[in-house]
Amino acid sequence: MGAQEDAAKKKEFQKRTDEDIDSFLSRTEFQKTTPQVSTKTSQATVEPKPAQAPAKPAAVPPHETTEEENEEQIKSARTSRAEREAYQDVAVLRKKAHAFGHKAAKFYHKYKANEAKAQKCSARAVAYREKSAEKKEKARDLKDRAKEYESELGGAAQGKSDLSPESLRTRIANTERKVAKQEELARKMESKAAAQGAKAAKFRTRAAKFLEQNKLFEGEARRYAKRADNLEKAGV
Repeated sequence: MGAQEDAAKKKEFQKRTDEDIDSFLSRTEFQKTTPQVSTKTSQATVEPKPAQAPAKPAAVPPHETTEEENEEQIKSARTSRAEREAYQDVAVLRKKAHAFGHKAAKFYHKYKANEAKAQKCSARAVAYREKSAEKKEKARDLKDRAKEYESELGGAAQGKSDLSPESLRTRIANTERKVAKQEELARKMESKAAAQGAKAAKFRTRAAKFLEQNKLFEGEARRYAKRADNLEKAGV
C-alpha cells in the first residue's frame, strides 16, 4: 500500500511540474513578445499636444469722454476740414491756372506760326517787286534801242544809213515786242507781289488775333495763380 501511494504521488508531482513548466515557458514568451507590440502601439498613438492659445486680455471698459474733450475733438475736426477745403480750393485754382496757361501757350504758338508765314509772304513780295523792277529796266533799255532804230530809219530813207529801211523797221518791231514782253512780266511780278502782300496782311491779322487771345489767357492764368498763392499764404 505504501509503494502504490508513493508512485501515485510521484506521477501527480510530475504532472504538476510539467504543467508548471509549460505555463512558465508560455508566460516568459508572452513577456518577450508583448513589449515590442506595446512599443509600436505607443509610438503610433503618441500625438503632439496642441499649442495652447494665448490668454485673452481682460476687456477694458470704454473711456467716457468729457465735454472739454468733445469740444477739442470738434475743433480739431473743423480745423482739419477747413485745411482740406483750402487745399482743395488751391488745387482747383492751380488746375485752372495751368489750363489757361496751356491755352495761352497754344495761342502764342499760333501767333508765331502766322507771323512766320507773314514774314515769308513779305519776303516773296519783295523778291517779286525786285524782279518786276528788273523787267521794267530791261523794257526801258529796249525802248531806248527802238528810238535809236527810228532815228536811223530817217537817215536810211535819205541814204545815210548802212541798213535798209525794211531791216530797221523789222528791228524796231522786234524791239517793241520785247518791250511789251518785259512790261508784261513786270506786271505779272507786281501782281504776284501784291498777292503775297495780301497773304502777309491776312497772316498778320490772324497773328494779332492769336496774340490778343494769348494775352487774355495769360492774364487769367496769372489771376488764378495769384488767388492760389493768397490762399496758401492765408493757410500758413
